[in-house]
Amino acid sequence: MTKKYFFDTIEEENIGYHEKTPLIKLFYKLKFKIAIKYANLKKDDLILDFGCGTNWLKKNMLPEYNMVGYDIDPKLTEIKDYKKVKPDKIIVFDVFEHIEKKGIRRIIKNFKEMSPNFTLVTIIPTETWFWRKSRKLLGLSETVADHITPLKEILKILGEELNWVRQVNFFGISHISKWKK
Repeated sequence: MTKKYFFDTIEEENIGYHEKTPLIKLFYKLKFKIAIKYANLKKDDLILDFGCGTNWLKKNMLPEYNMVGYDIDPKLTEIKDYKKVKPDKIIVFDVFEHIEKKGIRRIIKNFKEMSPNFTLVTIIPTETWFWRKSRKLLGLSETVADHITPLKEILKILGEELNWVRQVNFFGISHISKWKK
């Protein structure tokens, strides 16, 4: 039997930016705005939103940009094979923690083969004590069962494969970083 992850059966209501709580909505919008600023997007850039989910980012924050969304869920994805895209910018927001280390390495390798020169911007939860207690205060579980690769290991892989440009620890809850090939 194939192991199921949250992104295999994702429902729009489960994603923080669809929350009705104003504080959570604000948190997601602010962290996305910082990450988007890091990406230094231009209107003529081809942007790959890897792990796009419901395409919320494209629909609500970047509708005027040339963005294509890829998701593991065939009902959500705009393209079947992300490897056929030649992006200038790749955004991976709250995705890598759901993927095993070997899978992350394979994805980064694919990104490098797809485009000779790209910028990658990531958002990854810190899963620190503060992160866990923040979730608890919101009535959520302190841990997320399908978070299988921690921040430290993801950053190690990214650092081995790409060149680090910039990072910020967003309220101790999310790590936002920019990488170049």
